[in-house]
Amino acid sequence: MSQDYAAFRRLDRAPEDVFELVSDIERYPDFIKYITALRVRNKQVDGDVMRCEAEARIRYKFITERFTTAVETDARALSIEVGLISGPFSALANHWRFHRLSDGSTLVDFWIRAAFRNPILQGFFDANRMRAVRSLMGQFEKAAQARYAPVGGEASALDEEIQALIEKLERD
Repeated sequence: MSQDYAAFRRLDRAPEDVFELVSDIERYPDFIKYITALRVRNKQVDGDVMRCEAEARIRYKFITERFTTAVETDARALSIEVGLISGPFSALANHWRFHRLSDGSTLVDFWIRAAFRNPILQGFFDANRMRAVRSLMGQFEKAAQARYAPVGGEASALDEEIQALIEKLERD
């Protein structure tokens, strides 16, 4: 059974920079520790939209798997959509949205739905889902900090704005 999981995180980097980082899927093995190899196939660019297939090999502890996803990035909308083509999942989809905050920083909106065919893998994933998403977002944040200049001010000054935006996004 698949479950949805959403996460929001404020990054003190510009939305265009964070979008560029997450769109640069060919470099994921450089900074996402669980991805051991990644190959992009059938890449097509039409203006601000890029479509491709991404074949990834992942390793976590004793588990090694390979899966292929369809990826669509839209630079104008600052959004990324991912869907399953093949692999050990019965369901896999996720999206990224990058929202500009009033100080120029970014609220990252990440959503994932995932389910494994193998009940043992599913049990392991269910037990570690929140940790895995936090780890993944942390790895992207660390890469963004290494690549891009900071923008904005103190996150606490944006608490009300961030909360209002999250509430709006959850309603939509």
